[in-house]
Amino acid sequence: MYSQRFWKKNWDEGVTDIDPEEFEKTYNEIIQPAFDDFPDNVAFSYIDVEVTYAELDKYANQFANMLIGNGFQKGDIIGINLPQICLNI
Repeated sequence: MYSQRFWKKNWDEGVTDIDPEEFEKTYNEIIQPAFDDFPDNVAFSYIDVEVTYAELDKYANQFANMLIGNGFQKGDIIGINLPQICLNI
């Protein structure tokens, strides 16, 4: 819980904390403006594959909907296992 963060006990008297409701955001809330403002820009490229922000947003939503459709809920922990890629460059 935010109010029990250990470092607060070491603060000088009179020091106040920020309002966590104002500054704590989800990862999605932080990056969504880039998806909205630059949909046609390349979000990342790997070898000969380029993915735009619009495409990445679409794939991320498909993945999230698949998880929801399989019973996952907000706060659940998932693991993602990807194959190791060997590059012979």
